[in-house]
Amino acid sequence: MHKPLASALLLSALLAVAAPARAQAESGPAIEPEAVAALTRMGKYLQTLKTFSVKGAATSEEVLPQGLKVRHDAASTMDVVRPDHVRAEQTSDRRHRRIVYDGKTFSVYSKSSGYYAQTQATATLYQLAGKLKSDYAVELPVLDLFAWADEKAERPPLQLARVVGQSTIRGVACDQYAFRQDGADWQVWIQRGNQPLPRRLVVTVTGNEARPQHTADYDWTLNPQIAASTFQFTPPPGAVSVPLARVKEIAVPPRR
Repeated sequence: MHKPLASALLLSALLAVAAPARAQAESGPAIEPEAVAALTRMGKYLQTLKTFSVKGAATSEEVLPQGLKVRHDAASTMDVVRPDHVRAEQTSDRRHRRIVYDGKTFSVYSKSSGYYAQTQATATLYQLAGKLKSDYAVELPVLDLFAWADEKAERPPLQLARVVGQSTIRGVACDQYAFRQDGADWQVWIQRGNQPLPRRLVVTVTGNEARPQHTADYDWTLNPQIAASTFQFTPPPGAVSVPLARVKEIAVPPRR
């Protein structure tokens, strides 16, 4: 058979199979109850965790002024004793940040600059996630998921919620779900069984025509032994205390 003709017939066959599936998906409900129930189930389980550690491997896309997207890789660790003790480290080729919060004092340290800042604060894990993102450009998306674990948190209104299906993340059996809210599409892979932990999170920023993505995989350790000193911040030798505004400035990625 002539190769172009064979290719055309194959493409037609594939489209014929894909069309009914696509039509079926588009005709389904915008909000699938099972997908929302999965978030609620995950949130209720997260509420039961009193002490845990999370290691994350993340990739983020930055959009340059010319519209070119560049990828940045980062690793993070986080130790948590609920309701309000957090220590987080985020490292990449360009920066190394440390966040320490003991329920009363919030400390942020930039190893790359040698600056640190402290302030008095009270916040839940979910509120802390918002503060880190808005004030210091620190992305710890797993904390965003605590909106579903905090009964007082204002959860973002969902425009779409779909069950994608079964998947395996780093050897762990999961169920994949896709959601849409104002300004972002996101997917979460939730561990199957009686420990519904988020294992992967993918966020696509839809408000930007370049649609940059953030992806993170998470490894969880439940009920670890975490020393009280973990949440005590001691400035490293030579570190310089600066106002929080200066820390915000050095935290924002430089524009090229």
